[in-house]
Amino acid sequence: MINKYKTLVIFTLFCFFFGEAYTQSNKGTKNTKIKIIHADIAKPGIDKGSPSRLIGHVVLLHNTIRISCDSLHQFAQGNKVEAYGNVHIIQNDTLNLWGDMVKYDGDSEIANAYGNVKLKDKTIVLTTDALDYETEKRIAYYNTGGTIVDKVNVLKSQLGHYYSFTNTAYFKQNVTVTNPNYIMYSDTLTYNTTSKFIQIIGPTRIVGENRTLYSENGWYNTISSHAELYKNNKLTYDNFKAKADTITIDSITKIANLHQNIEIRDTINNIIIVGEKARILKNNELGYVTKKAMLTLVGKSDSIFIHSDTLSICKDSSQNNIMKAYYDVKIYSKELQGRCDSISYPIADSTIYMRYNPILWASGNQMTATDIDFYLVDNKINRFKLLEQSMIVNPIDSTRYRITDTTLFNQIKGRIITGYIKDNNLYKIYVDGNGETIYYPDEKGIPYGLTHVVSANIRIDLKNKKIDKISFLSKPEGTMNPIFMVKKSDKLLAHFYWHKDKKILKKSDIFKNDISINKIDSLIQNNADSLINKKPDTISPKDKVNDDKKRMPPLRRAN
Repeated sequence: MINKYKTLVIFTLFCFFFGEAYTQSNKGTKNTKIKIIHADIAKPGIDKGSPSRLIGHVVLLHNTIRISCDSLHQFAQGNKVEAYGNVHIIQNDTLNLWGDMVKYDGDSEIANAYGNVKLKDKTIVLTTDALDYETEKRIAYYNTGGTIVDKVNVLKSQLGHYYSFTNTAYFKQNVTVTNPNYIMYSDTLTYNTTSKFIQIIGPTRIVGENRTLYSENGWYNTISSHAELYKNNKLTYDNFKAKADTITIDSITKIANLHQNIEIRDTINNIIIVGEKARILKNNELGYVTKKAMLTLVGKSDSIFIHSDTLSICKDSSQNNIMKAYYDVKIYSKELQGRCDSISYPIADSTIYMRYNPILWASGNQMTATDIDFYLVDNKINRFKLLEQSMIVNPIDSTRYRITDTTLFNQIKGRIITGYIKDNNLYKIYVDGNGETIYYPDEKGIPYGLTHVVSANIRIDLKNKKIDKISFLSKPEGTMNPIFMVKKSDKLLAHFYWHKDKKILKKSDIFKNDISINKIDSLIQNNADSLINKKPDTISPKDKVNDDKKRMPPLRRAN
């Protein structure tokens, strides 16, 4: 009982002298000395340099903070304390800081917390092994790894700063943000704990359920998932990798909008799509690519380039991708060129379906039909099929032989014409039904007559881009006349047309006479929904002949 009384007297005198010193030196000024409020036991320092020790339910105040702990070391020199055991700092009844041990400097107003550190402020909880907290500026920072948790996200990093006044956190090195809808990996970012906005200021990857985003500058709303990305932006989904100068993700529709220098790669099928404006839907179908849109089928020795006003990708009932190009389609490769109004390319079929006024040029031949299909092997054309009103035209340079002052044409016509290509050269043609041909036999390259034959089925073999042999597979009927006896009306088959001015001569020609940018914007504005939702009928790979029910539905130019 006497010892307890002595302890109480010593503690009372201790508090009196420190309190008196605080009062005399700080009248009318900001508090600078730490004020001891309570302790069960007080033990003065053994010598002049050793700290006094307070034990049991220790409580002290300094400016806006209140510190409680199991024990405390109070230093005579300076305005410093060391708190041990269940340390708890409260600031303005809103911010709480816990730790196993805290060093607090009353002059700098900085608390250094160690061991099981937890800071709780408004809507967040920060945990770490070691934390420095500036009580006046209300800034906390760590460099040994820390975690901030709120109702929406869990954020972790090696280095971090938390600014209580602005409700902002700064994260650096090995940053992860975990959300029910995604996981974010970053080098550097900031997070507003009120708005839940993330500012991306370093290499960052956002991994969602069915797509991954990458950027080095931009922002992301972690509640709505709206994002705007501005530097080195990439979007990965399914087997596609896309990049663009700007990528935005709409918070409601989840549509990704890409702008400027767009490149979309199909990594499995060696397909590249480029353009200046694109839209990728929530289910990762490509809504459209427009403004200088071009699709490239990358081959080993030659690539096929397809340009149109608009490119898109949708899925069939089996979830296979179908690529489409519409409005003034132009096709170019070294050995094949073409144009039409629209095409459909079901990748699973490896077949491109040309629709509405299609024309193909290959091995010196012009090919036209109501519809044209051509078949790919490793992104190289293996064969083609002309369906209905099919015609192949091959010009003969007869003017240099002074035979005639007009160009002569070998012509083949039929219901269905199938051509076979090897090493980029047309070498064999089959005519199936209603076959008819006009051709000029020659002697050492000089035509000497005109042969006109009608036969239901015809086979033509070609060599060096010229007719080498014609086989009539059913009863032929025809005539042959010397060149000087050929009438002008006999030189051309019905429905003949020579599209010389439409031929694509070089790759850059596919961009000639493009529809204006303003017109494109108008088309997109007026027809985007219909274009995005338009689904082509499934085209069976087993039956690609004349079956109207299996044709691509009309995609016509808007008025």
